[in-house]
Amino acid sequence: MSLLRQQPLAVQINRENCLVLQLSRRGRHFVVEHFSQQHHSSLTGKGLKPDSIVSALDYSATHYQKIPLDNNQQVEEQLLEKLPPQLKRNTGISYDYCTHNHGQEAEAVIGQRSALEELLVLLAPLKMPVQVVEPVYQSVVRAANAVLPYLWPDNTKFETDMAWIVVDLRQQQSILLYCKNGVFQRLDSVDTNNLVGFLLKAQLSHQFNWVMSFGDKAIQSQLERELSHQQQLKHLVLSTAPFFQNNVAPIVSALDNELVLLGLALRGFSQWHR
Repeated sequence: MSLLRQQPLAVQINRENCLVLQLSRRGRHFVVEHFSQQHHSSLTGKGLKPDSIVSALDYSATHYQKIPLDNNQQVEEQLLEKLPPQLKRNTGISYDYCTHNHGQEAEAVIGQRSALEELLVLLAPLKMPVQVVEPVYQSVVRAANAVLPYLWPDNTKFETDMAWIVVDLRQQQSILLYCKNGVFQRLDSVDTNNLVGFLLKAQLSHQFNWVMSFGDKAIQSQLERELSHQQQLKHLVLSTAPFFQNNVAPIVSALDNELVLLGLALRGFSQWHR
């Protein structure tokens, strides 16, 4: 199917529910054509334009690593040797990697095969081919890059090298995605109760210029209040509103999974993205 005609379906599993989003093209832009919430037990493709599915595995089901390579040993062997203990105990894994710096460094994503198989079972009732399943951090970074042109404050000063953290706000532990000029670098997690202190300390070491956040609405409000008193730390609340236009997101958007969904839907249009 032509890239101009396709409408990949983004599906994000969230506890007992599935969030579904489908984009359409309007001129040179993408806008949300369909956004809904369905229960696992009644998942259906009714009302959706048939196409391929793009979905994601959560942070807990994937592992990202970047390692230096020894030319005397197979890349796969070196990646498997450096797996974290929880994945070494897991008998089934899937992975993909690419090399940089003339083969001196490898960047890899490892996923739990059981989590992937469970996701595919949940998606089966839609009766559409699954095109891509990617780590959720890739979806988040892609969506953040897509919405940033609409959200930068008018007085923003741009630099040659700009570093920022995208924070996925969660009740227990929040996820930090470190980016440089829009390119993902690494991820970390921090106790949400200690988030502001952690960010201020990290900013003093010049690791980033901006903090961009999405996720739990209550935590988002608290973070805005606490950072409003900090002049040295620039904060931006991420929003997918520019893509919704007249299609208003329902109350379920309080979970902010629409940011993940947007990144997934955009991935469906990128045939050559690894």
